[in-house]
Amino acid sequence: MTGEYSILITIKFCITFLLLSSVTSPLANAKELLIGFTYDIPPYIAEKATSGLEIEIAREALNHKEHTFKPKQYSYSQLDVAVTQKGMDAAAAVQKKDDGTFYSDNFIAFKNYAFTKKNSGITINGIADLKGKTIVAWQDAYRELGPEFETLFSPTVEMPYIKKYVEIPDQAKQVEMFWNNEAEVIVIDESIMIWFTKNLPNKTGPVEELAYYNIFGDKTEFRV
Repeated sequence: MTGEYSILITIKFCITFLLLSSVTSPLANAKELLIGFTYDIPPYIAEKATSGLEIEIAREALNHKEHTFKPKQYSYSQLDVAVTQKGMDAAAAVQKKDDGTFYSDNFIAFKNYAFTKKNSGITINGIADLKGKTIVAWQDAYRELGPEFETLFSPTVEMPYIKKYVEIPDQAKQVEMFWNNEAEVIVIDESIMIWFTKNLPNKTGPVEELAYYNIFGDKTEFRV
């Protein structure tokens, strides 16, 4: 993620939180907000949600209204209901749903690829080429990577190839599974993949061994 893009994200997020704290009465008088984040996915969220890009954006935005926040971490599926069912004031990096809550504009984007090992002999020219491969992705990825991916890899699919596709909430474990040869393909954000590859000692290979396949479009965007 470039520095210019990070600054743009920060500005958009600050505006969103300033508007939210100004017009929503339960937040207007709050000094400490409860905000849900995913489990650690450096460089976006790190050290049990005490650092990382998403944390710093939230901290900077809320400082303008003299608010602080207490983070709580959830799996991706739990994060979707952190506001409606778990008492959080906000949840960061979620997809918009018709659930009666307020959603910001897009505030952060992930660049997702299908990765293989260069020596695997696998070539991926499109999403359909993933069928039949052993694949590991993050929890609820099937809902966030576009209609073609959802059609092929939704839990409702009853084709034999779906048994080789798995989603897990822990992206460190996701990367570990890939390098331990438990999956031929990993679907993940580029920055998260590189960070975990470099920082899971004795469990990963070098970044240079990776083949990148850009089959999911420009980026996957998330809201607050």
